[in-house]
Amino acid sequence: MTDARVLHVLPHHGGGAETYIDLLEKIEGFSHARVALSAGRTPAAGAASIAPRYPGVARRILGADVVHVHGDAATMLALPLLTLRPSVWTTHGLHLLRRVDGPARALSSRALRRAIAMTARTVCTSQAEHDELLALVGGNAGADHGLRVVRNGIDPSPLPSAEQRAVARADLDLQSDELIVLFLGELDGRKRPLDAIAATERARAAGAPVVLLVAGDGPQRDAVVERASEGVHVLGHVRDVTPLLSAADVLVMPSEREGLSFAVLEAMGAGLALVVSDGRGNPEAVGEAGLVLALGDVPALADALVALAGDRDELRRLGAAARARVTTTLMAAHLRDGVADAYREALGRSSSA
Repeated sequence: MTDARVLHVLPHHGGGAETYIDLLEKIEGFSHARVALSAGRTPAAGAASIAPRYPGVARRILGADVVHVHGDAATMLALPLLTLRPSVWTTHGLHLLRRVDGPARALSSRALRRAIAMTARTVCTSQAEHDELLALVGGNAGADHGLRVVRNGIDPSPLPSAEQRAVARADLDLQSDELIVLFLGELDGRKRPLDAIAATERARAAGAPVVLLVAGDGPQRDAVVERASEGVHVLGHVRDVTPLLSAADVLVMPSEREGLSFAVLEAMGAGLALVVSDGRGNPEAVGEAGLVLALGDVPALADALVALAGDRDELRRLGAAARARVTTTLMAAHLRDGVADAYREALGRSSSA
């Protein structure tokens, strides 16, 4: 039997949605292709490229059995195309809806209500997204609007050995007695990398041997580079983060909002301790397996790093709890099963129409 063809529609190439699709490509019975609405990640690139690319995207959709749109912005842009083929969409943090207000909020809400009605399934990467969209459509907990929680998951690698860890640290010129803290993600205001840097500087000023590795790129790159120092190593975009995860003790994620961050999940899978903000998405990812601090509380983040630098037993306990949470609750197999169900629902609705 020929595999059903899934076309993934992205707002642009790159980012967490690409990681998500990489994991879905292991679902049996489906083949996968990708197309981006925009030629780049900036608003200027979108404004210049979406309209010329739209007809080509429509042609690609007509050749698919199932269309899977990623993110609320791409879903809003693709609304006229969702009637062409059976379709589903994944929320990926609802980043557009959550950052707008006033007329833009009303317009976005109206578009997402249409998307929920038009698609066979709305795949929510967190319970928080599900509840937010349920309120948006005016539903109640027992209503079926096609909203389903399918949390992100990973296929965790084996934990690094002591030798691998030592080699990774040596390659990065890091010392064995330092607390290595990793910031991994886009360098933008939502992710708040400058909070991670400020907390590291405070912790070092208090005498703690804390070193921060900043891996990523984005609009705040220049501001981040300006703060580079002996205790803040700015690495830029890193394609293979495995050595960083092997070298690090802690992942910090001080962001304002996430879906269910793959950076957090990968760090949990690698046995790192997690220190995250209470921005949406982070508490649901770490559960009881990490430290959750108030958004923007740099002194509290610094205090947490100082405490972990002086308590290796707590560091190991948090790392073990994080690894256990991933391997019992946030595995990629669960993600694939949930999305495969959404695809089958879309195909079944189409065949019965």
